[in-house]
Formats: sequence, C-alpha cells, structure tokens
Amino acid sequence: MTALDIFLLIASMLGGLALFLTGMNTMSASLSTMTGGSLNTLINKATKNRFLAFLFGLAVTCVVQSASAITVLVVGLVNSGLIQLTGALGMIIGANLGTTITAWLLALNAIDGQSFFMTIIKPANFSPFVAIVGVGMTMFCRSQKKKTIGSALLGFAVMMIGMNLMSQAVAPLKEIPVIQDVLNSFTNPIVGFLFACIFTMLIQSADAFIGIVQAFALSVGITFGMAIPLICGAQVGTCITALMSSLGTSNNAKRTAFMALYYNLLKTISFMVVFYLLNHFLGFAFLEKTVGGIGVPFFHSFINICGIIVWLPLSDIIVRMAQRTIPMSEEEKQEEANRLTMLDENLLATPGIALEQTDRAVKLLSETVGEAFLAAVAIREDPELVDQVHLLCERSRQYQEQIDAYLLRITGEELGQKDKAAVSLLSAGSTAFGRMGKVAGKLLGMIHDIDNSEDKLTAKDRREIQILGQAIFEIIQLTIKGYNARIPNVSHAIQYYTEEIMALGNTMKSRFIQRVHEEGSQRSGSTLFTDICYTEEQLIDYCDMIADALIRYDRDCGERPRTEAGDSELTRKQIHEIFRDKFEALDSFSDEKDG
Repeated sequence: MTALDIFLLIASMLGGLALFLTGMNTMSASLSTMTGGSLNTLINKATKNRFLAFLFGLAVTCVVQSASAITVLVVGLVNSGLIQLTGALGMIIGANLGTTITAWLLALNAIDGQSFFMTIIKPANFSPFVAIVGVGMTMFCRSQKKKTIGSALLGFAVMMIGMNLMSQAVAPLKEIPVIQDVLNSFTNPIVGFLFACIFTMLIQSADAFIGIVQAFALSVGITFGMAIPLICGAQVGTCITALMSSLGTSNNAKRTAFMALYYNLLKTISFMVVFYLLNHFLGFAFLEKTVGGIGVPFFHSFINICGIIVWLPLSDIIVRMAQRTIPMSEEEKQEEANRLTMLDENLLATPGIALEQTDRAVKLLSETVGEAFLAAVAIREDPELVDQVHLLCERSRQYQEQIDAYLLRITGEELGQKDKAAVSLLSAGSTAFGRMGKVAGKLLGMIHDIDNSEDKLTAKDRREIQILGQAIFEIIQLTIKGYNARIPNVSHAIQYYTEEIMALGNTMKSRFIQRVHEEGSQRSGSTLFTDICYTEEQLIDYCDMIADALIRYDRDCGERPRTEAGDSELTRKQIHEIFRDKFEALDSFSDEKDG
C-alpha cells in the first residue's frame, strides 16, 4: 500500500469511529431523556431486591443502549442516597447484559442473501431512511418529545453508518501481512485482554470497541481465539468511566465504581480461566475458525450470562470487597449526616431524577428552617438552644447555595413543560426558605436585645411582639407543611394569613405610636419595636412568595397537586376567626398598667 492509501484508510477508519461514537452517545442521551421521568417512579421499588435490581438494570440498558451511562447513573444514585450498594450492583450486572443488544444489532450487517427482505433488514441499507426521518422530526416537530425521538433515531442511524464505514475502511488490511501478525498476537489471551482493556479505557466505551472488533470480523476476518480475550478486556476497560465519574463524590459512590470494576474483573477472569482450562483438556477446534458477524455478539452475551449465573447470587462478596477497599471513616459519617449529597451531578443526564432529588433537598431546607424557628421560640426556656439556632441558620444558608447551583445546572439540560414548572417552583422554594433562615438568625439577635431592654420596651410592647411572633410562626409552619405536601389551595390559605398578619402588624404599630405619643416623649426603644415588626413582616413576604410559586406551578402543570390524608384547606373565614382572637388579646390588656 502507498502512503496515500494508508492515509485514506486511517482517515476512513477514524471517521467511521467518530460517527459510531457520536451516534451511540446521541442515541443514549436521547433515550435517557425519554425514560428519565419513568425511571424516577420505579427506582426505589426496583432496587429493594438484588434480582429485581438486575432485571431493572437489564431493561433500562436495553432501552438506553449504554452500560457505561447506566453505571454512571447508578454511581450518582448511590451518591445521592437513593439506592443502596446491593441494589446498585444488581443494576450494574443487568446493565452489562443489556448492552449486548448493541452488538446483536450491529450483527445484522453480516446477513447474507440477495432477496429484497434480506437486503432491507441490514442496518447499512435502512439506516439512511431512519436518518432522514430523525432529521425531519428534529427540525420540524414542535413537540419536545417528538424531537427527542427524532434525535434517538438519528443517533441510531449515524451509529450504523459509522459501523459500515469502519467495516469498509479496514477491508484492505486483510492483504497486509503485518496486520495479520498483529491480529495473530491476540490469540494469546493475556495480550488480547490487555490490549482491549487499554484501548477501551482510551475511548471509554466497550460497545464502541466491540463494534470495531465486529468491523474487523466482517472485513478482515478474525478467529474466535482472537475475539474472546478482546471481548473480555473491553468489559474491564469500560469501568474507567465509572471510576472517573466517582471522583469528588461520596465514599459510597466510589465503592459503587469499584463494584463495577470488581464484577467485570471477576466475571471475565473467571470465565477465561475456566474456558482456557477446558480448552487445554478438550481442545476447542472452533477457536481457529473465523468468528463472523454472529460470533462476537454471541460470546459477548454468553460471557455476561455466565457472570450472572455465578456472581449475582454472590454479589454480597463484591459489595464487601468494595467496602474494604474504601473503609468507613469518621469524616464519611459526618458527610452522610448531610443529606444534600442527594444533589449528584451524575443525575443531571436524567432531569426527571435530578428534579426529584432537588425536591427532596428543598424539603430538607424547609424542615431545617422550621427547626430553627422552633428552637428560637423555645430559647427563653432553654438558653442553650442559641448555638443550635446558629447552626441551623448556617446549614440552611449552605443548603440554599447548593440547591441554587444544582438548579442552574439542571436548566442547562433539555426540559419539558412540567420539568420547567418544577424548576420554577423549586427555585422559589429554595430562595424563600433560604431567606427565612437568614431572618431567623437576625431575629435571634433581636430576641437578645428584647431581653436586655427593660428600659426601652414596656410589658405591653413585649406582649404584642409575642402575639405577632406566634402568628408568624403559625404561617411559617403552614407554608412548610403546604409546600412539602403540595396541599391543594394551601397557597390561598397562606395569602389569607398574610392579609390578617399585615393587618395585625399595622394595628400594633399604630398602638405603639399612640402609646409613645401619650407618654409625651420619644422613647429610645421605639426603633427596636418597629425593627422587629418590619423584620417579621419580611417572613410574611417569603411565605407569600411560596404561595405565588405554588399557584404558578398548579397552573403550568394543568393538574392539582395531591392532598395528604387528613389535611384540609383553611378558609378565609376560619383564618379571620383565628385572628379575631388575636386582636381581642391585644384589647384585653390595652388598659393594663405596665409593670
């Protein structure tokens, strides 16, 4: 071959590989987007049992067509605390079998026959038609769902076209003696295994490497003895993707990545040891025969089925290996206490799951804020709660920062109408509850000022502040409960509360100004009283912000949120009666002497 021939061959080979990888990634990403919402509703149930987790991983990977993508997703799910290690390993084992479907699809190119039917079922022949349909749906459909389906079809077609281009590119190599010598070296199981492992680590896709092996099988001709160690090595090399994705995550997520590595090592090495021992005694004649188009997917599936039979029942051994590789530490115990590890970047590829995790995080933020106010209310009975309030306020600040940053990442993904509505609601909830946490810290300082201002605030001032504080605490509890349970029309109850509290606050400020005027002098404590009132009114604004967000979410989704058992909407009349009692409490000591 001339230098030009070699250049053109390399260019065609690299071009086919680029198309193959691009098509595979596009198809996988599109299918992941389509299944994200349904995955979210099944994961908890499916991963309770290792065998159910295996079936779930198998089914999902058959759809998504990427074991690496599913393994990375599993790492994210474990890091977020959504599933446990045993369920994660079951999904990984299922994903390894499910990804063999890709090799079987590529094997259709090896079909021989001159009939019309046999010709059109070859991917190389029907892929251009699939591609044009995908392009049409992507360009002209308005529905985001149809665009995603079009993108998946386009990715499939590009993957098949890339495979065909690689097969055509490597065909001339069978005439070069050096290439045959290189291929013959792969009959040494160790050489073939290590080569496949390293090459797969570089391209980070076992499916792509096995596609290359199939291209050589169709055009150059490789034997079973060459193909088997290459298939085994590829399955170990692809674990580099999971290991890289676990960097910077929790220790449990790192253990999940090691479980994927250990499973594939144990599966492939045990298979090769048993297989070549049997070959030593029985002498498998087929190892010298050309593998053809069907042999590669057959052994790819056969190796994984053997691994499932042996290692799925023994999965606890692999879990313990990973746990010993990364033992539990004190720092990890503290990390586990912070449940915001649920916000894992590996889940961003499936926005439905990422949004569900963000919703859990916002609910945790709201509960933290509620605990802060509950502790603040009880400070006079237990002064040691001061440190707890400071801790909870700081924690709420950190939670808000993490949630806001994660939501910003989610908005960079393709989202449907409901997902966009969910992002808007979660963003409003994070902002409002985060600001409430800041105000709780500010009020803590004001409570200290009240306790040390006997010469500035009278008994009437203190009692009125206490009544207003109780009303604020009630609306905060209502807001947290309504937001977390998505109680229908709770937003209206919040707004009714807001109106009554504003009226109560205005009455209190008017009465305070009247008392100061009657005293004939400007009391030095007037600023403290009004500052407390205005600060507590800020909390009302944040509750109202959440109420508005719930109304928009209800409108944008076109459906009413669910109602928790036993919950009922507070009507305007009921809330007015509650606040009538509070107004009467103000009047009950209006003529009392201060003391």
